[in-house]
Amino acid sequence: MLRRSLIVIAFLLATAASAADWERVSPGVAYKHIRRDTIDVYVTKIDLRSRAIRVIATTEEEKGLTVSEFAKKTDAIVAINADYFNEQSQPLGLSMGACGVWTKGEKLGRKQGLVAVGRRRAEIQARTMIPKRWMTGAVSGWPMLVSSCAVLADLPGSDHFTRAPHPRTAVALSKDGKTMYFVAADGRKEGVPGMTLPELAAFLREELGACAAMNLDGGGSTAMWVDDEIVNRPSDGPERKVGNHLAVVAARDYRGCDIRDRTKRDQKKKD
Repeated sequence: MLRRSLIVIAFLLATAASAADWERVSPGVAYKHIRRDTIDVYVTKIDLRSRAIRVIATTEEEKGLTVSEFAKKTDAIVAINADYFNEQSQPLGLSMGACGVWTKGEKLGRKQGLVAVGRRRAEIQARTMIPKRWMTGAVSGWPMLVSSCAVLADLPGSDHFTRAPHPRTAVALSKDGKTMYFVAADGRKEGVPGMTLPELAAFLREELGACAAMNLDGGGSTAMWVDDEIVNRPSDGPERKVGNHLAVVAARDYRGCDIRDRTKRDQKKKD
C-alpha cells in the first residue's frame, strides 16, 4: 500500500511540474519555450474547448503579411506562419479564411494536407478535403508527420528538405482533438542547426503527445507571435512576408468576414 501511495505521489508531482512548465498567456492559451541540447523550440498550447478564444486563418485580402503584421491586424494572442507560397505570396495549397475559400490557388505536383479550424474544433488531414460547413479557416501543409498517434516512417522529400536540419513550423493535435499546438523550431544559428523532419515528428509525438501533426513552411518563414511580440529568432533576421497564417484571437475580438473584405472579394468577382 505504501509503495502504491509513493508511486501516486511521484506521478502527481511529475504532473504538477509538467503543468508548471506552461506559462498562461490568456484563457485557453499557454506557452512553453524548450531549450535543450541543440534544439530551441517554441510551443503554444490551445484549448479548443474554450469559449474565450477562436482559432482563425488568413483571409485572401490578408495574404503576404509578416506574422507580426497579421497578428496586429487581427489582435491575435498567438500566431504562426502557415503554407508554402510563390513569388506572388500565393499559398501553394487550399486556403480558407472567414470569408471562404480563396479564389486563387497554386497547384502542386504533390497533394498537400490540410489543417482545418472551426468553432471549438480542428482537424489535420493528410489530403486536402472539400471544405465542410463547420470550417471557418484552413491552411495547407506538407508532409503529414504524425497520424493515428504514430510517427510516420519514410517521410517524403529530398535529403536537403527532409533529412537536413532547418527551422521548422508545425501544427499538432492531441488524441482527443481538444488540444491544438503551434510549434516553431529555430535553426541556422550557432549551436542550433534546426530539426530534420524525422526529429520534428518524434518531438511532436514524444514531447507533446501529438496524435496528428502537419509540417508547414519553415526556413526563413518560421515565426511565432506570442502576447505582442515575435518570440523566436527568424533565421533571416527580419521577418519574412508569408502567404498565410494561423492565429488565436479572443472570442470578443473575432470579426468573422469583415464587410470590407466581402466588398473587395465581390468586386474582384465582377472584374
